[in-house]
Amino acid sequence: MIAILGLYALLGMSFTIGKMLLNFVPPIFLIGIRMTFAGMCILLVQYGMHQRLWIKKQDLGLFFLVALIHIFIPFTTEFVGLQSIAPSCAALMFNLTPCFTAIFSYLLFHEIMTTKKWIGFTIGMIGVWYMVPISEGSLLDCPLGISYALMMTSVVSCSLGWVLVRKLLYRGYSSLHINGFAMVVGGGGALICSKIFEPTAGLPWGQMHQFLPLLIGIIVLANFIFYNLYGYFLKRYSATLLSFVGFLTPLFTALYDKMLLDITVGPQFYVATVIVAYGIYIFYQEELRQGYIKQSSL
Repeated sequence: MIAILGLYALLGMSFTIGKMLLNFVPPIFLIGIRMTFAGMCILLVQYGMHQRLWIKKQDLGLFFLVALIHIFIPFTTEFVGLQSIAPSCAALMFNLTPCFTAIFSYLLFHEIMTTKKWIGFTIGMIGVWYMVPISEGSLLDCPLGISYALMMTSVVSCSLGWVLVRKLLYRGYSSLHINGFAMVVGGGGALICSKIFEPTAGLPWGQMHQFLPLLIGIIVLANFIFYNLYGYFLKRYSATLLSFVGFLTPLFTALYDKMLLDITVGPQFYVATVIVAYGIYIFYQEELRQGYIKQSSL
């Protein structure tokens, strides 16, 4: 569990760094260069480890679907929305992923959802929705227009993306292979879209001494460490459990926001966090009970 907490501490930092990077380049171009570079590095690491890079013909379509749903859609919509939403607010939106993950896991893997798990879900969702009106510089005026809709699109797509990644993991592919391919293809698609929607986009050559450390930082934290560790944890824990533990991400992000962006959250934020934490406690109790039953039956 400590390793999972550390995982989400890294994820929280990525939201804050992402907001800072938007001061230098437009969002779609940022995703294009970030994902393409990160994906190429991951595949080079895999090649250096003498691991296979080929994909079975019958899995090629699923790989491209993962690139679209796991990388291109969630990241482009997230960073376009992040232009007008505070990082802690964006991290909050991603605490809605357990609901969607549960639905997709039920449809694709027929996972069982007990009454107690649904009670945990409900309490967690109440806490999330209580926290929704948090935005940059204020706790009560989170934009609920286009930016909110884009962030919700990112949440739904991200939830389905992780379920599809899990499907490829079950087929014997490593998380490095899946994420490397998806990032290169998804990042390439973002660069093409950037040429259309952001024709003047380009690297901030005069500010590279500020831009590059942030870009490298978010790639190392999110693309290298988080994505691949998350893929590893998917083999040991359910996707819905991992999504639920993510309730801590807004707490970490709020801390980073205060330190780096001088954005402060108030009591409403922490009350909502307690509500979500209680929902997670109920959910995880049931997860442990089901795990005990499975072990006892072996």
